[in-house]
Amino acid sequence: MAYTFFICGIALAELVEMGMGVAGDAAMAMDTDLNCGDPRMTRTMRMIFRDTHNNLRGSIARGQTERNGDWGIAPPATLMYRMKYDCEAEAYAMSHAQTCDRELLLPDERPGYKENIHVLDTVQTTPEGAAQHAMMKWWSQLASRGIRTDMRYTPEVHASMANKVSKFTKMAWWNNMKVGCAVQNCGTFYFVVCMYRPGGNDIGNNVYRVGAVCSECLGKCVDGLCWW
Repeated sequence: MAYTFFICGIALAELVEMGMGVAGDAAMAMDTDLNCGDPRMTRTMRMIFRDTHNNLRGSIARGQTERNGDWGIAPPATLMYRMKYDCEAEAYAMSHAQTCDRELLLPDERPGYKENIHVLDTVQTTPEGAAQHAMMKWWSQLASRGIRTDMRYTPEVHASMANKVSKFTKMAWWNNMKVGCAVQNCGTFYFVVCMYRPGGNDIGNNVYRVGAVCSECLGKCVDGLCWW
């Protein structure tokens, strides 16, 4: 069975074709970051990873629709960067994905990056389906577990196993500006890896600053995200 995932009633594949809600010229300008040399990842796969991350980040930054556990709707962000795809991050992700080892890398094995991993225990889907499944699983931590309304990443949040949100917070961390990912068919399962820079999950800091949407952007704001 192939997996199809929906955001606000629209299939992710359709969102990619639509530029994830970004104006056409702006979306095309961003596509130069997809020109990595590794043939094991297609431009379409890179676009799915980048644009799905940005669509979800924009949704929470606008503060209108993303459910935050039992705390209601997650509040808007004053500054959240639009991510660009990063070829170095992809190289680290690909190197790890090919091992099929199901474990996070040690920090010195991914210098400058933090990592999300996902194991999909089936190969009855496409690599694109596995990618979509991973991102929606990570993001679903917000709705299923939630984080305090001031978006503070406290020691208690970091240490909690019962209410773990650390995969969501890496996706949503305000100053994560670069992402690169990989998908590996490991025979009986798919292994999905994404690397983030600078990484987020800094204890004592905020996932993002709560306030008027884009009020701290230094430049253009598109769909709740600050462009750079």
